[in-house]
Amino acid sequence: MRYQYLLFLCFCWVSPLAAQRWEVYGIIRSTTGEVVPGASVYINDTVGVVSNESGLYKIVSDTRPTELTVQHLGHFSRRILLPAGAFENQRLQIDVLLTAQFVALPPVDIVAPKVQTLITEDFSIEIYDYEFVGENLLLLLRQRNQHLLRLVGESGELLSELPLAGNPRRLHRSCTGGLHAVGSHFAQELIVNVLELDTFPRYDVRQFRSVIEPCVLKHDRYYIYRKATLFNQAIHYWFFDAYGGRHHLTGILNRAAIREAYRVYRNFLQNLPFTVRPEKTPYSESIDKHFNLDEQPNEHEAPLDIKMLLPLTVSADQTAWLGALKTIESDSNYAPLFKIGDKILIFDHVNEEIRQFDDAFRRESSIPIVYQKEKGWRKELLKDDVTQALYAHFAPDGRHELQKIDVGSGAVIKSYPMDDVLYLSHHFKIRNGYLYYLGQEHVHIPNCKLFKVNIAQQNKQ
Repeated sequence: MRYQYLLFLCFCWVSPLAAQRWEVYGIIRSTTGEVVPGASVYINDTVGVVSNESGLYKIVSDTRPTELTVQHLGHFSRRILLPAGAFENQRLQIDVLLTAQFVALPPVDIVAPKVQTLITEDFSIEIYDYEFVGENLLLLLRQRNQHLLRLVGESGELLSELPLAGNPRRLHRSCTGGLHAVGSHFAQELIVNVLELDTFPRYDVRQFRSVIEPCVLKHDRYYIYRKATLFNQAIHYWFFDAYGGRHHLTGILNRAAIREAYRVYRNFLQNLPFTVRPEKTPYSESIDKHFNLDEQPNEHEAPLDIKMLLPLTVSADQTAWLGALKTIESDSNYAPLFKIGDKILIFDHVNEEIRQFDDAFRRESSIPIVYQKEKGWRKELLKDDVTQALYAHFAPDGRHELQKIDVGSGAVIKSYPMDDVLYLSHHFKIRNGYLYYLGQEHVHIPNCKLFKVNIAQQNKQ
């Protein structure tokens, strides 16, 4: 009896300590007002939960939370500092608003000009890159010696601005939809809270290239990764499950280009004379039908990597063979992956088919395609993340053209000659039926402008 009483006293003495637990709770909503189920919520980058079907979450911790991070596919990440004075009896309610990454814009105004100029460079401002943020635009630019993130509206009005350290040169949208500013030695994820801009801490660019950049799609609890090998002529897709298990999805190989690359590589190693045929193309022996694509160079030979071959170059012939390898590598195998509806589509332009998979990664069908054989094909597919429409980009004779692809049949269903798009244009992106791009109006003046073109108002064929 005395022993049971002692246990009761111990329990009474311990329970006040057990009550010294910290609790953060609340509801996750989108800026449109809808609750967000399935959001990942973390405190101090360690303890995490997922919001329920009503958008509610609750996290309990033995130590005081100092920072709350919320992430959800289709929204930008949020980071919220939690000062000690905000807690009452070690409990804190934090309701979080997430900014949607893509928002449908108002209907097309048919009387609006076909081409609108949103942002103009001058000799003190250089636009490096841009991305869509809800109904607004996020610019990465340099103004004199300062690198900036600038959030602007559709008409170019300034909404928010954030200086950046270092020398970031491009924006990258990750497979979860988050934006990263990327420099030569670092990368950092960006935070967008309505009109407020912030950043997570910088991290090594090698981590970005090995983890963030190769991930092309987050699907449910799975992550699909892409890897290019053999001078960018072999493309492989894998997916990782929630437990880190790796599963092969598919591979696309340009066998003719791989054979030629190996042949040129061996000619480089042997320092053979570089000759050209009358057609001004490098000499090549007949293709060996029994060539083994998995064959690797002898371990005593130089590595199959152009950067590592440069120090081994000792003759003009080897320099020429290295140039031929670089040409093969630059003319890469273009096989992008898209998710449209509940289908995962991989476009195999070498073998002239769309490989279609269901949401469980089972191969369903192969859809033939031929549009890539047309004149002016730029090896570029542009997806409208609002309407889910897919366009192939052409530039025959320097005149830009979009062809809308029916992903169910692989056929071209509409053609849009973009006669108003400047020849010296780049960074093409599509949102809600509009084509955006950076264009240079004059050859001798390097300044660019950010343009917006209404695709629906272009001439139809």
